[in-house]
Amino acid sequence: MKKLFILLFACLATHFATAQEEAIYTHHAFNPVLVNPAAAGFDDGFHNLFLNFRNAFSGFPGAPKTYALSYNGPVLKQLGLGAMLYSENIAATTRYRAQLNYAFRYQVQDLKMSLGFSTELHRMRVSNSVLNNELNDVDDEVLQEHLDGTRAFDASAGLYGSYKDMVFFGLALPNLVRSRTEDSGEETSGAFKSYILQASGKFEVNDSKVKLMPAILLKKVRDTDFQTDVNLIASFLNEQLITGVLFRTGTGNSAGLMLGTKYSALRFIYSYDVYLDDFQKYSGGSHEITVNFEFGSGDGKFDRSKKYRK
Repeated sequence: MKKLFILLFACLATHFATAQEEAIYTHHAFNPVLVNPAAAGFDDGFHNLFLNFRNAFSGFPGAPKTYALSYNGPVLKQLGLGAMLYSENIAATTRYRAQLNYAFRYQVQDLKMSLGFSTELHRMRVSNSVLNNELNDVDDEVLQEHLDGTRAFDASAGLYGSYKDMVFFGLALPNLVRSRTEDSGEETSGAFKSYILQASGKFEVNDSKVKLMPAILLKKVRDTDFQTDVNLIASFLNEQLITGVLFRTGTGNSAGLMLGTKYSALRFIYSYDVYLDDFQKYSGGSHEITVNFEFGSGDGKFDRSKKYRK
């Protein structure tokens, strides 16, 4: 019975890997480029390098593991660039993604806006180990296709902004293009069928010794349920201590806690969340780790970061 349950989970996970074009991240409040290309280089005083790892349903065979390495920063007065390499393992399926982000910024008094887009290449393949499973038909055309790997091109667009560097908001439109590079005659369009809305704030309390960061994200992407993320994050003494609570609905209700710290240019964030339904008893919860290194972009007329970082 247990083997059958694991097999069913692997089949569902493989379908999920095919359908879910945008990975689930908990730390998007610290790295909004994960969900919106227009946020690339938005912090014009710094370049940022992020390492992100998420292990969902830890301890369960074939559970999803995602790895992301990303960079974003300002390269000109009004231009931001970013890049990301991403890998996701679910059961016997591995999906890779290479993404480039481009953002154009402008400012009108206290309102700062950015328009951006991304281009990305996806590749998904099934491990050769599935051939050793007697339940699989090794001559199945779909299986053979995924053993060789399928490739797809996609693009996203976004709008990101802030008011007085205190209130932040964004709209992203992922999955604008879906076409397989192996078959030039096949092309599908998902324009405007997917969207990600986000809003957050950074509010100083007690003479800047405490900062509150509430954040909400609304997400609808290809072939998945509508998702809502609500986070309340607090930092103390210039982020020497970071803590928060997390809640998610839509892809299964979950709740969790966040802890982190920042030392000089290095920030470390860890979060743990659990499913609020019966499946949780089969796993050890989900872990996510982000390591962020930021370094200065030099003196620029567009740099207002020092004013708001004191």
